[in-house]
Amino acid sequence: MKHGLAVLALLLAGCGNSGSDDGGANDLLALCVDSICGEKTALLTIEQAENIFFTDDGRLFVSGGTNVFEIKREGDGYAATPIFSGTGNFGGMTQRGDVLYVNCFTDSHLYAARLTATPTLAPIHDTGLGIPNGMTAGPSGEIYIVNGPIPTSGLPDPKIVRLTFDPADPMKVTEQTDWLTLTGNFPNGIARSGRTLFVANSTPILPTLGEVLRIEIGDDGMPESPSSIATFDSLPDDLSVAGDSLLVALYSNGYIAHLTLDGELLAQTDPLSFEFPSQVRVGQPPLFSADEILVTEKGLIGDTLSPIGDSLSVFRRTN
Repeated sequence: MKHGLAVLALLLAGCGNSGSDDGGANDLLALCVDSICGEKTALLTIEQAENIFFTDDGRLFVSGGTNVFEIKREGDGYAATPIFSGTGNFGGMTQRGDVLYVNCFTDSHLYAARLTATPTLAPIHDTGLGIPNGMTAGPSGEIYIVNGPIPTSGLPDPKIVRLTFDPADPMKVTEQTDWLTLTGNFPNGIARSGRTLFVANSTPILPTLGEVLRIEIGDDGMPESPSSIATFDSLPDDLSVAGDSLLVALYSNGYIAHLTLDGELLAQTDPLSFEFPSQVRVGQPPLFSADEILVTEKGLIGDTLSPIGDSLSVFRRTN
């Protein structure tokens, strides 16, 4: 029965990153990731909110079940402007140069948009993946995409693929390779610091439901053997680098966690303090300060009727 519940939870778990996926240097003592010192405030409704990305100059984009939105100040609040002319279920995001890249669950394509004043997403490459999810740019301009955790149709094919691009054309993928297979696992989010990748992963081995894998990119560009640096009693979704630490969204148990880059737990919010969080990232100026934490609350997968989740929220220190 426990195994069955774990599989069910995986099916519900959210699908879930610019140079280094780094929110910038942060003071670990100033960053509050604890329900004792901080509280959540909902900012905007984003249906099936999935991923958060700040560009190098602090522009904020949020992906969700219908579109990708640029978030801007509007009076005392915020407004969400869609950047795709149609409708699609979008996931992980990253940046190379002046281009924003976004994964799409709907058609398995990689989408891209020039970061102009009014960016417009368009498909540029068919990944052929069952569930192209978390994404991050590599140290040499490549992009890594996680295929997982469980596709809506077909069998799981857990792996990380690597895309390389035409140096003269950021809209042209020249090669897609299976960089690392993760047979028997259910990977989701991915983040990078230097030549180190961090992957949020779920395992079929109870009682551990989730973990963070650390994978070094070798000098030859190939992966070194993954190591598990942290485990959880919850299914994780996506994660991000915050200076010299990690932030992880724990989807099934509804909380966020703060870890060192070696996986040591620094702090976490209370269980159920968030409604099925899918991504977590430190704020960046000019929209937010570096001691504020942005969280997408996805809610239940495919649920468009209940008020659960569907939110971009901020977690701020209160004392």
